[in-house]
Amino acid sequence: MSRTNTLYEAPGPVGRMRQRIVSVLSALAVCGLLVAIGMRLEASGQFEADKWAIFFHWGTAKFLFDGLVSTIMAAACAALVAFAMAFPLALWRLSKRPWISRLAGAYIEFFRAIPLLLLILFMVIELPALGFDWPALGFLVFAMALHHSALTAEVVRAGILSLPRGQREAALALGMRPAQAMLYVVLPQALRSMLPALISSVLAIVQDTSLGYVIPYDELLHRSQDVSSYAPQSLLQAAFIVTMMYGVVSAVLLYLKRWVMRRQGRAVARSAAMRASLATAEVPVKIETSVAGGSLRE
Repeated sequence: MSRTNTLYEAPGPVGRMRQRIVSVLSALAVCGLLVAIGMRLEASGQFEADKWAIFFHWGTAKFLFDGLVSTIMAAACAALVAFAMAFPLALWRLSKRPWISRLAGAYIEFFRAIPLLLLILFMVIELPALGFDWPALGFLVFAMALHHSALTAEVVRAGILSLPRGQREAALALGMRPAQAMLYVVLPQALRSMLPALISSVLAIVQDTSLGYVIPYDELLHRSQDVSSYAPQSLLQAAFIVTMMYGVVSAVLLYLKRWVMRRQGRAVARSAAMRASLATAEVPVKIETSVAGGSLRE
């Protein structure tokens, strides 16, 4: 039985026809909404050439591209620090010592509950008073690392718990210590299974870098605000172009996630086919062995 059939009953001919009708009507409604929005923008003069002219200058394009580079740099630094913190937190959360597990759980629940924007503002206001004279990138990366390490630690913990217990027990039976079993047996398999979720975490980090405009950190959204301040008539156009630039980065990460999931699906299918072929190959051998045993008894 397939995984989808275990969740709901497959639709029949009438159900599939209804789904097609609803899909067509929804697509027509979305197209109609887009046409209405386009006509309204056309009526307000948003497609006039003078409102888009600033974006055809090389200086404006380079200015926005540098903001995109700053966004990617902040996201990469925050992701590295958050992942480096998330794996120990997940292991401590799974610790058999209650006080370690409770401390890790308190950290995770605390930083998951705090809105990231408030955490960034708190870092910018309080840390300089304590003598931390960091650049804006440091405050942004530190706040995002605290927040996303708590979120990613739960992803790692779920990935570890999703593995069968027999993997760890087999490693222990071979003479490995619990730490060695976790490091060499459990974590590699868990990392392979939770890789799509980790890519989704990176996507969330990239999108959350837009909150750096409150510091202000010179990232993509902040630079688009500078462009719209210089050319107020191009406010909507700047927001549209920045949205498209964020969309390109998000599309690349989503494509990478789907590619990883397809690779994992093919690997699972190959392993299932190999097990099936081995099982079918063992049946004639068992039959021949039983026949030979019967002939010897005769």
